[in-house]
Amino acid sequence: MKSIPILCIALLIGCARDQTVSAQTHPERRGIELTVYADDFGMVRELRPVKLSKGNSRLIFQDVSKSLEPQSVLLSWSGEADGLPRLVSHSYDLGVDTSKELLRRYLGREVEFVRYGDSGREADRSKGRLMVSAEGDIVLQTDGKFIINPAGTIIAPAGAEMVTIPQLSLQVDSGDARDASLEIAYLTRSLSWSADYVATVSPDDNSIALECWASVVNQTGTDYPDAKVVLMAGSLNRAARQRNSDYKMSNMPATMDLSVAGAGDLGMNMPSLNGQPQAVGELQAYRIAKPADVVQGQMNRLLMIASQKVAIKKDYSSRLPSLDSYGYYNEPVGRRSRGSVQYAFSFFNRSADALGVPLPAGELRVYARDSKDSLRYVGAAGVRNTPKDARVDATLADAFDVYTEYRVTKSQKVNKRTTRKWVEVTLHNEKPAAVDVRLVQAFYGRWKLISESEKHVKRDAATAQWKVSVPAGGKTVHTFAVDLS
Repeated sequence: MKSIPILCIALLIGCARDQTVSAQTHPERRGIELTVYADDFGMVRELRPVKLSKGNSRLIFQDVSKSLEPQSVLLSWSGEADGLPRLVSHSYDLGVDTSKELLRRYLGREVEFVRYGDSGREADRSKGRLMVSAEGDIVLQTDGKFIINPAGTIIAPAGAEMVTIPQLSLQVDSGDARDASLEIAYLTRSLSWSADYVATVSPDDNSIALECWASVVNQTGTDYPDAKVVLMAGSLNRAARQRNSDYKMSNMPATMDLSVAGAGDLGMNMPSLNGQPQAVGELQAYRIAKPADVVQGQMNRLLMIASQKVAIKKDYSSRLPSLDSYGYYNEPVGRRSRGSVQYAFSFFNRSADALGVPLPAGELRVYARDSKDSLRYVGAAGVRNTPKDARVDATLADAFDVYTEYRVTKSQKVNKRTTRKWVEVTLHNEKPAAVDVRLVQAFYGRWKLISESEKHVKRDAATAQWKVSVPAGGKTVHTFAVDLS
């Protein structure tokens, strides 16, 4: 069995230096701002205080995203413009995640090799050049020999040029020694947010209590403490690579923390947003009122919008089998087929219902109370980006006790091109209250209604619609005849 050496890092005292550049690490961060987009990316802006020496300096900034896009980095000095240092260059190093990756960075370099005796104490120490570092294989060259898979410990020197965690490195030229603040801004993947709506239906079924929550997910590999957060809604083009599937929401760890800022955290009378959403280009910006700790590996939930009473309009609808003159799309004459009736409701995004702000796209989950006043989940629907005063339609479920029975009662050839069909639709309602059902009928080719028990509305060139009332605990039969060609 192969003996795999253990990699140790010998931490040298002091920073790596050359004749002209001194390296300084600046961990402090101030004024963090996060602009988070729904498409798995965000913009980070923060201030980093630095101490500059006269001449060339190398500044090292850690606590940056491991998914940072280097081409997007913006750097500027904060403060007066006179005599500011000159930014010469900058680079980004992703660092390493494992000891094997770190060991590969020492290929061709001199390391120390230590063997230990049975007592666990160091037996001997020698120096050699690392020649091979592959999966399960280590080769050292020393004294004109190759040592293959040595049983011992490799000790490698640590220096500023050996990066183990993501960092941004800058070379600057300053005319004098001074304190300064550098503003750093960059785009990053693995930072995203989504809107989730929760609606509770009132006992009279005429209104809902509506909340909109923002779920911010941070998988960048670094924390953003006490950050001002702005959430951007809308769709935009990006000059960037397609997002990596490694950072999809479905790959979040099963033990992910769930950090929630609810009404108790925000204060009962304190709005969750800092004023109204603002238009930025063709997007909408939602500024969260209080700074938040956006921690890696967490889903941070923030309350955005809330209204205790939003008027809704209920809707029951059934789409009937399509009809054409050849019979491709319908059941044989005389055969009954049972159809479902979908339940939906709609509401308007208006100020009268304590809304009237742009609603971001997201998922709507709806709850209702049963006879014992316990909340039950009754369905879900998608919400599009919805401007002020526009309508939101939510189709939730197939009605359990409202359904249709459909059949073509007769089909007759009128002439060479035209077929006439008679259709019967029986609507059943087992609810304790009457309902109105919209029947939607699609036609292929030319069509003309010859007779109908209820007056239709033409939705478009290929669709007719009827509104049929069905009594409580009863049924209604709707019939029509149509010429198809």
